[in-house]
Amino acid sequence: MKKLLIAGAIALSSSISMANSNIPTDPAFAKIEQLMQANKVKDAYQELEKLAKTGNAQAMYNLGYLTQTGQGTAKNEKKAIQLYEQSAQKGYPVASYVLGKNYLTGALGLKQDAAKAKQYLQTASNQGFNDATVDLAVLYFSENTAASDQKGLKLLQPLIAKDHYQAIHAKALYEISTGFKNKDEAPIKQGLQSIQNLAQKGYIPALMAVGNMFVNGNIVPQNLPEAKKIFASLAQENVAQAKESLAVVEKMMADQAKASNKATAKKS
Repeated sequence: MKKLLIAGAIALSSSISMANSNIPTDPAFAKIEQLMQANKVKDAYQELEKLAKTGNAQAMYNLGYLTQTGQGTAKNEKKAIQLYEQSAQKGYPVASYVLGKNYLTGALGLKQDAAKAKQYLQTASNQGFNDATVDLAVLYFSENTAASDQKGLKLLQPLIAKDHYQAIHAKALYEISTGFKNKDEAPIKQGLQSIQNLAQKGYIPALMAVGNMFVNGNIVPQNLPEAKKIFASLAQENVAQAKESLAVVEKMMADQAKASNKATAKKS
């Protein structure tokens, strides 16, 4: 089975508030959010510096993000990592999560280190950051042992009980992968059903997964026109990955059309 794409990375924006996070925003950030919305990024950065000097962990994290992306200050990934570390040490879970993700991929100048990634993700998960819990479970699944699989499933279960889409999606992909590995159709069908249910609810990673399934043709019959519809719809919503996938599908359809025309010409 071709690898299914999983939208595992958190979507960080220039906004200080984290809409996709279950971690509450400090009320002290109201003025900073107003400055960001007014595109006064340098002023927002200066206000964050003031807050950070008081020991505010969320301010340290957001300073790190702005420094990482070069907003309101010079871009400096090394300094950004230092700010994330300071924030994490103060107990801000999103900072631990971001450090874990970057150690996992070896980004921002960090040496790839799965052990450190797991440590930071575990810390963020223990502090109640759901994205970290899901990513930690996926990391356990990647270890491909019965014990690690059980650890991953145990982490996901409380979130699944709360109808947490990301957790349901992670388990579904695990079920499909396990089904193929063990040549067992039951978990494949179960996982596919879960993904289809999420897609019907408009969950973007599930829609992307269904689109990829139609392209790959390994789990369901290949259906490029249907994949094109899904990716085109998501591309209109400015989902970057969907735009890339749409271009791939359109090329595949064009190549298939050329091949079909050549075959028809030979017969005639």
